[in-house]
Amino acid sequence: MPSKYQPQVSCWREDLYKGVYTTRHYLSNNKKLRYANDDYCEFSRRTIGWKWVPRWITIICLVMLILLLIFGVYIAFYGITFETEGILISIPFGLLFLYLIYFFLQLVFYLFYAPEDCPIRFNRKTGKVYIYDHFLLYFGSLETFTRSPFRVKEITMKEFDWADIQGVMTSVSAPISGGGLVRTYRIECVVCEPNTTNVIDHFTFCIDSSLSYDEWMWVNSFMAFSDKNLDTEQMPDEYEWSVKINWSEELDKKSKASSLEEYQQIDAEYKKIKE
Repeated sequence: MPSKYQPQVSCWREDLYKGVYTTRHYLSNNKKLRYANDDYCEFSRRTIGWKWVPRWITIICLVMLILLLIFGVYIAFYGITFETEGILISIPFGLLFLYLIYFFLQLVFYLFYAPEDCPIRFNRKTGKVYIYDHFLLYFGSLETFTRSPFRVKEITMKEFDWADIQGVMTSVSAPISGGGLVRTYRIECVVCEPNTTNVIDHFTFCIDSSLSYDEWMWVNSFMAFSDKNLDTEQMPDEYEWSVKINWSEELDKKSKASSLEEYQQIDAEYKKIKE
């Protein structure tokens, strides 16, 4: 049975219930809660493992690989220029090496300039959701081949209505050398046209190695003002990267608004500035 939210997101597994989750135990936030008060909460989407040492080791390895590929390009074009017999082999290899240099260069810039986190804010007083995203590699689109790696500092910020957001679970499996499969689960939030199931956008909420609905249940209960069984322990602040989270002034104020009236005042104020 397919998802009722169409077009269906890739690797779809199931649609999730949207509403208050009542359990005898506290609803865990899986140590993803960055901040919460009576108005809004902020969830982390930090990728586990990209701390200082692994990040720098990966950068160094990629730089060495790029230098090796540059040498490979030199050898290939030398063969094209001076060795006519190997030209049919040298041309495709030279082009392949050039693309790999471009691809790995994007990865290096991503590791240098990606912010320390790409959080999501949920404001229950205004019913708004705010996404902070950093994209460089657009897999599955033409931009995978055309996007400049030097646009690495671009940040995308979006605002959605909570009423238009639904949750779906996706999963990806990959074989491992020792036999068996490793599976990753991901909760995706799909954004639908108002009062429809037509998907117009989507974003990743959380990723886990086990099948877990914790973060989705937590946020649903928070947005419904059902706080009694919510785990409000905030994530440990044990990792810092030089590229900080920098919300735009407008969205920062809107995401912290204590009422719809305050939100509308902020919105009107910035509309006048833009005119």
